[in-house]
Amino acid sequence: ALVSTQSTGGRPCKIDNISTSKPGKHGSAKCSFVAIDIFTGKKSEAISPGHANVDVPIVTRKEYLASGIDNAGFLNLYDEESGDMIEDIRLPEGDMGDKIKGMVDADAMCMVSVIRSMGEEKIIDVKEDNNKNY
Repeated sequence: ALVSTQSTGGRPCKIDNISTSKPGKHGSAKCSFVAIDIFTGKKSEAISPGHANVDVPIVTRKEYLASGIDNAGFLNLYDEESGDMIEDIRLPEGDMGDKIKGMVDADAMCMVSVIRSMGEEKIIDVKEDNNKNY
């Protein structure tokens, strides 16, 4: 489940844990959410009345074919559904970026999975594409 509340900074978060308290003498039950930001991994906690609504962010996941990396470190991604080139996603740092760079440098066909929500995007997975019909 996903949540985006004021106490999580309005960030898209995945709920890690929910606990509820009993209603008090003068109040309603409270729900406590422990949430993890889907882009940064930062944990946060939100408390909300049990009867209140919380915002749920829309998160999309899409796979693209990585065809190259430009001099500024942006990936050249091909959207097979629309035929468009996506050139505004930066090569991630760390192991994921090293893996993508190694596959692109070796001319291996690799598919990257990108999540988008609330104006942000992040590469979350890469795999070699064995379907060589390009």
